[in-house]
Amino acid sequence: MIALLAAALLAAAPAPAQGKPAAVRPAARGAARTAPDYRVDAAEVRYAFQRREVVFTGKPVTLTRDDAVLTCARLEAKNDEAGVIETAVCRGDVKLVRGERTVTCQTATYENAPARVTCDGAAVLRDRGTEAHGQRLVYELRTDEVKLEGGGAPVRITVPGAEVEQRRRELDAQRKERGK
Repeated sequence: MIALLAAALLAAAPAPAQGKPAAVRPAARGAARTAPDYRVDAAEVRYAFQRREVVFTGKPVTLTRDDAVLTCARLEAKNDEAGVIETAVCRGDVKLVRGERTVTCQTATYENAPARVTCDGAAVLRDRGTEAHGQRLVYELRTDEVKLEGGGAPVRITVPGAEVEQRRRELDAQRKERGK
C-alpha cells in the first residue's frame, strides 16, 4: 500500500541545496492514470502528518498543473489519504498564468477535483492587452472558462482601441477572402 505520498516524498527527499527549491510531485499510480500532473516547488516545506496539511513557503512558491502555473509567497495545502492535494490556498503576490492569460489577486484557492482556481480580492485578468477587473474570478481549468464577479461593484473591462481595430481589419480581410 502506498503511504501518504507527500510524507514519503518529504521523508525521502534530500534537503534542498542552498538556494535550490524543494519540489513535491505526485507519482504516477499506474499505467492507466488519468489525473493531471502537478508539481509544487518551494524553498521550504512543512508537513503535519495527522492533519494531512502541507505548508510551502519561499518566494516564489510555484504550483504547476499541466499548463497552468500558480505562484505566491505561501501555499497551504490539504491532502487526501493518498497524499494528493485536494485544495491549496495561495497567499502573497498571487499570480496564475495559463497561456497568454495572467490573473493576479490577493488570495487564490486551487481545487484539484473540479480543476478550479478561485481568485479573491482585487482580481485582474490580462489577456492580449485586454484587462478585466473584479473582486472574484473563478477559472475552470478543464474548460478554460473564466467567470468574473464584481462583488457589489461593476466588473470593469478595458480593451485597447488599436487591438479592436486590428481584429476588425483581420475579420474584414477573412470575409473578403471567403467571398472570392
